[in-house]
Amino acid sequence: MDNNRRKTSRSILALIWNKQTLTFCFFLFLSIVFWLITKLNGTYQQDYAIPLQLEGVPAEVVITTAPPKEINVSLTDKGWALLSYRLSNKLKPITIDFNEATQANGMGTISSAELTRQISKQISGDTHIVAIRPQQVSFYYNYGEKKRVPVEVVGNVVSDNQYFILSLLAEPDSVTVYARPSTLDTLVTAKTKPLYMHNVSDTVTVETELEMSPGVKYEPSAVKVLIKTDRLVEKSLQVPIQQANFPAEKALRTFPSKVTVNFQVGMQQYRDITPDDFIIVITYDDLLQNSTSRIKVTLKSMPQGVKRVKIQPEEVEYVIEDIAADGKQQKK
Repeated sequence: MDNNRRKTSRSILALIWNKQTLTFCFFLFLSIVFWLITKLNGTYQQDYAIPLQLEGVPAEVVITTAPPKEINVSLTDKGWALLSYRLSNKLKPITIDFNEATQANGMGTISSAELTRQISKQISGDTHIVAIRPQQVSFYYNYGEKKRVPVEVVGNVVSDNQYFILSLLAEPDSVTVYARPSTLDTLVTAKTKPLYMHNVSDTVTVETELEMSPGVKYEPSAVKVLIKTDRLVEKSLQVPIQQANFPAEKALRTFPSKVTVNFQVGMQQYRDITPDDFIIVITYDDLLQNSTSRIKVTLKSMPQGVKRVKIQPEEVEYVIEDIAADGKQQKK
């Protein structure tokens, strides 16, 4: 008997609990609906992206700078109206007729007034347009005028301390550019977007886009840049000291006559660098202004790719000799 009573009590409690739960959920649902209706009946501002379509482009025309793919429009209205724009397909793409928008200077535009007109046709009379971005849409075109220009890699690529940048090679090394004839005449190279890399130690390939400007189209619009590196190694050479700007009757003698040039160079260039690639001089003008028996030598020229050059000794002793008429030298 006790067990039956317990079971009956539990069943009654479960039934009461279920009824309470259903009642709570019902009134919660009514509250949410009431809150939603109240909210949607308020006035709000919402942004929408509307696609743009350029139509009627002749086959012989090249669009060098296309119009944006979409515009952003801010609308204000009741919440339920704005929600309907979001959930439905009421806002159709805006079309740009090429023949109506083009001008004689290779440029086409669609004004803010035309954008507003096309959007207004798609919205209700109670919906107001607050802003359109951009306010005016532009595009550029030509009739196939083009030329080939080399690619210029722009930026700052810095190697690791033990390496140096051997070369920056663009692939392809030239591209086709489409633009108005007046613009084509001024274009010499196609510049990449600035490429910044640091501590480069391996040969790598990176892809970068070309720097675009209005009315200019490159094919292709992006290139690959091969960054070739080389490991630096130490090398030393004995380089003779040369005289510069001396009068014909004067001659220079230094002690020592050669200096040691210590430097770093890439392994590929190591065997090719010789003393003849360096020019170390003492000028006659510097000697005239010098009041001691020692003078600092000057590194006038060195081969490309050489890094961290040090000269030992930096100063040498010297004498200036007069050259006699018979060609014999006399110390001075």
